[in-house]
Amino acid sequence: MEYLNFTCQGESHKADNKVCQDYSLASSRERTTVAIVCDGHGGNRYFRSDIGAKYAAEITEESVRMFVKNIDSDIFRDKPFTAVGPIKELPEGYKETEIDKLFRQLFSSIIFKWNEKILEHAGATPISEWETEHVEQKYLDEFSQQKNLEKTYGCTLMAFVRAKHYWFAFHLGDGKCIALQKDPIWCEPIPWDERCFLNKTTSLCDSDAINEFRYCYQGKGNYPVAVFLGSDGIDDSFGETTNMVNFYIQLAKEIVLQSREKAEVSLQETLPQLSKIGSRDDMSVACVYDKSDLKALYKSLVQWQVSNVMAAVEDINVRIVNLKNKRDALQRKLISSDKTKIELQYAMNDLDRAFLQKRNLVKKLDILLQERDGEDFVPYSDEIGVDNIIEEPTAEVIEHVADKIDEEVDGVTPCTEEYSED
Repeated sequence: MEYLNFTCQGESHKADNKVCQDYSLASSRERTTVAIVCDGHGGNRYFRSDIGAKYAAEITEESVRMFVKNIDSDIFRDKPFTAVGPIKELPEGYKETEIDKLFRQLFSSIIFKWNEKILEHAGATPISEWETEHVEQKYLDEFSQQKNLEKTYGCTLMAFVRAKHYWFAFHLGDGKCIALQKDPIWCEPIPWDERCFLNKTTSLCDSDAINEFRYCYQGKGNYPVAVFLGSDGIDDSFGETTNMVNFYIQLAKEIVLQSREKAEVSLQETLPQLSKIGSRDDMSVACVYDKSDLKALYKSLVQWQVSNVMAAVEDINVRIVNLKNKRDALQRKLISSDKTKIELQYAMNDLDRAFLQKRNLVKKLDILLQERDGEDFVPYSDEIGVDNIIEEPTAEVIEHVADKIDEEVDGVTPCTEEYSED
């Protein structure tokens, strides 16, 4: 198994001279591959969450490796895919399995070791000059009294583990885990927690964190082809999950067509730009993948992209037809008015933009069709076309159109001379 990961400082943190609060890692040894992403909480209340995120990731990696090494792997043998949400969302009467008990022990160990580590760090690391200048005094006082230290270091936690005979993943907080697979092409294997909404999230620093973990596992030998873990800075930048999936598919294609090293470089270049134009938050991605399986899935990934862009083209075609009808109806109006002129200008501008959007979509579509079809590639075309771009209408053009309408109605050239009633 191969892996990659990258974390970058968010654009807003650069502007505020604030440290990156994300942390990611990925590693593979002894036939166990691990990917982890932790996101430290923003806000001065959590003024050492960057440290908390780093400790959480490192402790989790150590803990899951011990977990895999010490348990009897037969407990996962032939187990179908199973997903378990937070305790509060489990159905009434849910009976805890042996696997559930093992995971609770794992999560409890992570929480305990994390609390030990942050207590050690707090005792050895006095309040800094930056913290004195930027953090509210009440939080500094709490820290000095070693009260609510877990809040000071609060962060989320997400992990994926692929062992020899099984795989599992778990999550506490926001961000997204996306798995690429044969059918369907992608899924979110870990159940979502509705409490993670907008700027609210569950966290390692919660008093009931042990009951907020969600997890999934499988022991039937059906591994995801690739799994991507992304912090909420990624999620918030794309809006719709399908857009984020497309981003990960592009990264997967780079891995197949080029190399892991080139894909890492691409990630290092892309994430800061994505933060700048998107969420402006810190960003982390950690990925585990099987390159041979990913190569075999390549055409299916391209076809998924083709289908999505094709659907977007069909949507824009409907919009173009509606805008043409609106424009034609305005041009047929018998009486010209300022309102008609304005509506006509808006309709023509919207039509212009719609054709431009379609042209860009078709460019993307043709690239994907060429990837999919190779020598049999045929450029996309339809009856609406992509070359009907209307030049940006000016006020003079709109006035001319309105005058032409008046001419057709009255049969005379409109008078442009000024006159008085007497």
